[in-house]
Order: sequence, then structure tokens, then C-alpha cells
Amino acid sequence: MNSKTLIASLALVAGIAGISPLVQAAQTSNEPAVQSPTSDRELKVNDRAPDVYQRSDKALKNWKQKGLKAPVEQAQWVQINDKYVMVMITNGTIVEMQPVER
Repeated sequence: MNSKTLIASLALVAGIAGISPLVQAAQTSNEPAVQSPTSDRELKVNDRAPDVYQRSDKALKNWKQKGLKAPVEQAQWVQINDKYVMVMITNGTIVEMQPVER
């Protein structure tokens, strides 16, 4: 391998290595997310919440005092870690997330 080929190969590898963090940064989003208490994944809007959050005993009855808007039909507000999460009772789909105000 001559020096020109070696330099070209090293430049190509360095370029690819330099682009990788930029691609990863572009893939992160500012969407609200909360860590699932039952698994290792983050929950986001349109994800399915764990089944336990579809139960009526998990519903926040005082959502208005917490500054939350009325839940849509067939949905309820629940608290998952540091977020208020509106969950569809019928299928567990997460409709909206709001941070818990402290």
C-alpha cells in the first residue's frame, strides 16, 4: 500500500467517524418521554402504556387542580414517574404528556 492510498483511507475513516455523532444527534428528539416503570424503554406520545395505567384506580381524579386539560373521551390522566400522561382507556395509547410541576 503506498502512502497516497494510506492517507486517502485514513481520511475516509476519519470522515465517517466524524459524521457518526452528527447522525446520532439528529436522531434524538425533543419529544416528551418518560421511563417505563415496567421495562427498560422510554414511553413517548403514540406509544402503548403498560396495562396497569388503563385501570380506573390509576386515574388522576384531581387533574383540574394540577392544571391539566380535560382528558379526551375514553382517556384518563395518570402519573408515570415525573410526567402526567393522558392514556386511552381502550387501548393504552399515550395521547399527551406534561411534566409534573413541583
